[in-house]
Amino acid sequence: MIVEDVMSINPISVSPGEFVTKARELMRDHGIGSLPVVRNGRYEGMITVQDIISITSTKSDVTIDGFIRRNVPTVELTTKAEEAAKKLLGTTEGRLPVVIEGGRLAGILSIVDLFDELDELGVPDLPVNEVMTRKVIVCEPSDPISRVWRNMTEFGIYGFPVVRASQEIIGMITREDILRRGYVRFERESDKTRQSSTVQMIMTTPAITIPENESVRKVATIFSSRGIGRLPVVNGKKLAGIVDRYDVLRVCRRLMAVE
Repeated sequence: MIVEDVMSINPISVSPGEFVTKARELMRDHGIGSLPVVRNGRYEGMITVQDIISITSTKSDVTIDGFIRRNVPTVELTTKAEEAAKKLLGTTEGRLPVVIEGGRLAGILSIVDLFDELDELGVPDLPVNEVMTRKVIVCEPSDPISRVWRNMTEFGIYGFPVVRASQEIIGMITREDILRRGYVRFERESDKTRQSSTVQMIMTTPAITIPENESVRKVATIFSSRGIGRLPVVNGKKLAGIVDRYDVLRVCRRLMAVE
């Protein structure tokens, strides 16, 4: 399997001269955290939510050019999927530009694209508690959405379990939940309004969870069928850890064989 077999074609992109406000609108509307930057069809780099989070609406004339990440790894159409996945695991952008001759952008490879072909990568039959992250950042229903958003941006995590004081999990809140509902529009001057908006207003309940003795293969199936990227792992009703798409990819047999 090669990149051409699984990549997404005709990706949404922006140009260096466009305003940052346009980039963040696209990210919000399409639920993505990064965009390729293209000039005259040629790929120049990537721009991410983290790059533009500090730009306020009073600076609406700021252009994308000064925020381009130019060192993001790229792949080619014929790159083996497992090699591309290995590169993807080493990035913070979550997406790899696919370039062809002349530096032109042919598509985008994301972790979601790879999950459509997981069988090819050899998902192991391991229990989730061997691959999950045990130290989990959580939030409570009464937490301000503004604080949760800042934590997502600071830690580069796109979803938090919502728990009671007893660590009983009651829901999930994701970056897409916040962006889609418009509670955070990126502008810092709206902080006062956001402080009055709490997690319980937009969190998803009940949370989809997985017991810690369940198999990684089962987790991969849930990710693909439900279109989600993170699952809280529970021991009874209490939170024991969290597992995401990256955890699953890291233990795939064919990826581990790539030098």
